[in-house]
Amino acid sequence: MSRYIAIDDKIIPETKACISPLNPGFLFGEGLFETIRADSGKPFLLPEHLERMRKGLKTLGLEQPADFDKTATIISNLLEINQLNRAVAVIKLICSQPSNVNPDAKPETCLIIKADKLDLSAIKIRQQGLGAQILPWRRDSRNPLLALKSLNYLENRYALRSVKQQGFTEGIFLNQAGELCEGTFSNLFLIRANRLLTPPLTAGILPGITRAFILKNAPAAGIEVWETPLFPDDLKTCAGAFLTSSLMRLAPLLELGQNRFALKETAALRETIMDFFNLTIR
Repeated sequence: MSRYIAIDDKIIPETKACISPLNPGFLFGEGLFETIRADSGKPFLLPEHLERMRKGLKTLGLEQPADFDKTATIISNLLEINQLNRAVAVIKLICSQPSNVNPDAKPETCLIIKADKLDLSAIKIRQQGLGAQILPWRRDSRNPLLALKSLNYLENRYALRSVKQQGFTEGIFLNQAGELCEGTFSNLFLIRANRLLTPPLTAGILPGITRAFILKNAPAAGIEVWETPLFPDDLKTCAGAFLTSSLMRLAPLLELGQNRFALKETAALRETIMDFFNLTIR
């Protein structure tokens, strides 16, 4: 079946989609992207994803795409034409400045939207538990670009490839102070005495949409959440840990570095958190 893609307000066959090789997003990674899960045609937390992209565009000094306010409608149409409105889909939003502009004028920002069927088999494998390794180099928490989901994603991809070669599923960054930060594609939560601990944004992490969703909903379920600096030694006093992302939502950690976690000890808490997602989808 032919797939379609949206570029600005036009939906065209993927085989006819193209960008200029001089596009700053292609040349320098100058742009942003969002990855969104859609269940039966309903993009999960779409307003939150769009707001994060708006803030990122402002940080980079890029104009908001002309059709940005129509994003929800474009996504709906794209899911329907790709016959994904009754499936579990993954949606990619990409914003990049086009290259063929007058240098003296404010350029419009291009909006690209792509939709595909989500590989649920891979997601289910992750949700059964995964292993992670602490990465050997450190990030600078003062770097403002760490708060952006930018097209310049090479460090994350390189780090993920490195840990996969060692037999792990994810790699966890440390910052220059030795604090635990985040994964290459995920945010980190530790579990201690039925309490959730997660690194603060000041550690130098992406403000994850799923992370924020848990921070918002956990207290109503009687789960205390602390945003606090965490170090590798904190792993020794935790009953468990898990990672979050928009696609897999929540995946428990079986191991992180030299630390091993028993899934049964934190199963009830993880199931409570997963109920947040299930109720919201309905």
